This record gives sequence, structure tokens and C-alpha cells, in this order.
Amino acid sequence: MSSAARTVTLRRLEIIAFPPALILLIAHGIASERAFPALGLLPLAASAVLALFVLNRDAVAALGSPIQALSESNIFWADCLLAIFHLAFLIPSWILLTDPWHEPLIVLGTYCTVFMMFDLGVHLFIVLPQALHFLLSRSCDCPHCRSVAKTGFFSSTVSEYTPLSDGDEPEMAARDLEEGNVANRL
Repeated sequence: MSSAARTVTLRRLEIIAFPPALILLIAHGIASERAFPALGLLPLAASAVLALFVLNRDAVAALGSPIQALSESNIFWADCLLAIFHLAFLIPSWILLTDPWHEPLIVLGTYCTVFMMFDLGVHLFIVLPQALHFLLSRSCDCPHCRSVAKTGFFSSTVSEYTPLSDGDEPEMAARDLEEGNVANRL
């Protein structure tokens, strides 16, 4: 399973990788006058925006933004779609890079696809353990598993999606109980 610290680091690297990818992809698109791999900016930008939303979810939610609606399942499906989106742009990029062009443009185009491959790897690193857990937890036929109620589709295996403010609730409830503000909590 991917740990929350690793996932946060990978999300930050997605954001950091976007500016150099932007420069290289635009340069390749202008020099080659071809759409691929320059169109790879679309999934790269979407990955950077998702990473910003996930990393800043608690801070923005405190301001009353609807970004709190980014639940575990929403982020899981966004990661799945972005992985497919990256692959859908990588395959045509690789195919079209084999056309007989000038050699420097082939090298530049290959360097451009490295950023898309990195983002694809990040999304697969996040999605595959959860998808595997989902498939394995639903396929158990032993008597114990049939008698135990199944939890939601997405267990809290990746704690990066859990709001940080949830841990404060018991402490606040205990403080209110000590102060005699029990009626206000109900």
C-alpha cells in the first residue's frame, strides 16, 4: 500500500514537474509543427490541478469552499481517469515520434514524454493498491466474510484523503464536556 507521506511527496512532484514540461512541450510543438506530444499538456495540467486540490483540500475547505466534496472515491476515480488520459496521449506520442523527422526533434519529443510517463506512474502508484484492495475484498467467499458486513468500496487505506480536522473533534468534545457546554454540542 502507498503511504500517505509518499503519496503527498509524489503529488508535490507532479506540481513541480509541470513548469519544465510546459516549456519543453510548447518548444517541441512549435519546432515540429505537430500536435503530439505537445497535447500532453492537457493531462499534465489536469494532474497538477488535482494535486493542488488534494494537497490544499483542508485549507480551502476551511474557507467554505465545496472542495471538501473531494471524497476518497472521487479522488480515486479522478486518478483512474487521469491515468487513462495520460496513456491515451502517450501512445500516439510514441507512435508519431517514430516518423522520420530531424533527430533533435525526436530527442526533444522523447524528453517531453518523460513527464507524462512520470505522472502516469504516480497515478498508477496511487490507484493500483486501492483497486487491488477493492477487487480482493469483494471476492472473498469464506464463511467469515459472508457473515461480516462489508465496509464501503474505498477503505481508508490511503490516509491522505482524510481531512486533518477530524482528529480535533474528540478533544473539542471533551473540552466542551468539562466546561459544561454539552447542550451546545447536541
